[in-house]
Amino acid sequence: MSRHCVMFAGQSVQAAGMCSELWKLPAARAVLERLTPSLGGDLEAVTTTMPDPELALTFNAQRAIHAHHLGNFFAYKARTPGLELDGAIGHSMGIAAALVAAEAMTVEDSGAFIRARAQAFSDACKSFSEPMGLAAVSTDYLPDFGDKISDFPGVSLALHNTIGRGTAGGTMAALEAMAAKISAEGLPFKVKLLKVEGPYHTPAFSSCEAALTKALEGIEVKPPKVPVFMGTSGKQETDPSEIKRLLAKQPTALERHFEAVWAAFDAGCRNFLEVAYKPQPATWIPDQLQDEDGKLQAGVTVTAVPTSELA
Repeated sequence: MSRHCVMFAGQSVQAAGMCSELWKLPAARAVLERLTPSLGGDLEAVTTTMPDPELALTFNAQRAIHAHHLGNFFAYKARTPGLELDGAIGHSMGIAAALVAAEAMTVEDSGAFIRARAQAFSDACKSFSEPMGLAAVSTDYLPDFGDKISDFPGVSLALHNTIGRGTAGGTMAALEAMAAKISAEGLPFKVKLLKVEGPYHTPAFSSCEAALTKALEGIEVKPPKVPVFMGTSGKQETDPSEIKRLLAKQPTALERHFEAVWAAFDAGCRNFLEVAYKPQPATWIPDQLQDEDGKLQAGVTVTAVPTSELA
């Protein structure tokens, strides 16, 4: 059996009813029971019956997505005896699930961390004095947008996902001004404003660092048993203290997911796996690991398993 680098998505993949079928699987149900004490007695309802508008709220979305990540991963492990990993990548908040997959963090501690993270992010969103958010940006080569970011006052690059796709954050006024300027000047960037509560991975979330640092004091992080590639640094991380530092810095740091995927490739990962209600990061691989001709690197395979295939 080939070894896989498992991937976990970040916030935005939540969907009403995303775990309705998942919790019927014994291995997933066991995860739900282990996470409920930390993520809340409403966790099952949040992941099965909560309507999309309420589920989209940061506090609900992060809790639901994390439970969904681990439920799917452990259900897949139960269905696939002998599954071996050679890496784990978490996009933004997905890093907590990646650390569990790498046996660097327990299921219970990951729930405690995500609860603290969801609360800190939610509190930050409620503190904004004006509407703030994110905008998806697409172009041929995202660093070209990064070179122009200073032309858009109040806007920061928040996430770098693929060769040509990422996300910018700032006040909604600044993002709208950016979109207008790009359109008026015919710049080679496409912008789509996103319906989120705030500009994650920008300085607007600086208040989260102290809360996460405190929460991590009571959480044990062990050296990962398989390589973990973190978007906060864009590289493999092995030292528990450094992993904790990066987890606390993540709310304000540019999410270097594109670099993390390449770091995994450079470390020898070739088979990428995502198990989710609706896989996302796995679908980005062809737009990340390209050779000089723009084709997927030789030997790379992608396995995207939707929850519907686990039953």
